[in-house]
Amino acid sequence: MTKVEAIKKVLEDNGGIATWEIIYNEIEKYYPEAKRSREWSAGIRSVLYREIKNNKNFKKIDEGTFSLANYDETKLVLSPEDLITTKDVITAIRIGQSQFRKKLIALLKKCPITGINDIRILTASHIKPWTQATNHERLDVSNGFLFSPTFDRLFDRGLISFSNDKSLLVSNTFSEKNLARLNLKSNQVIVDLPIIGREEYLEYHRTKIFLR
Repeated sequence: MTKVEAIKKVLEDNGGIATWEIIYNEIEKYYPEAKRSREWSAGIRSVLYREIKNNKNFKKIDEGTFSLANYDETKLVLSPEDLITTKDVITAIRIGQSQFRKKLIALLKKCPITGINDIRILTASHIKPWTQATNHERLDVSNGFLFSPTFDRLFDRGLISFSNDKSLLVSNTFSEKNLARLNLKSNQVIVDLPIIGREEYLEYHRTKIFLR
């Protein structure tokens, strides 16, 4: 099986669309040699971008998210009315994410890692990504955390996750030096992390998004 065929299989397994992290985590099921070179991730990216440039097999949906070429992007929109008013799928997604953020701020109020509560800089992080979620899951406050920008990025990119006992999980791809610069330690308990009701979503994140 080629890399192109392997990527297609990963996308098919995930409903025709997936983030980089899902592709990275699952490609070895179909292409066991995928990670044997030092620059393996660059190799996967080059295959994807080459296919997109040549209008074959794949398309880019948003930053870090790709789909099969025939994927129906309207699946990403909460309701047809969003498309009618915006004429743009990504803008329609942003409208839905804004609703989600307002609900999450009202409930959680601060970043559990830094304690920052200035809503101007807090980011609503989906645990199960928008692209993989049902409409219910997209607006479910149990499918989210409020994070300061740095930790939102780390969580979104699968560089950190959390166990159900609130312990911080750190990807092997993230250096100990950079972790220390953030004043954090692997397995550190994040006391204020809201876990109850989020266990299923976190299982998805640990399995699909967290870079092992």
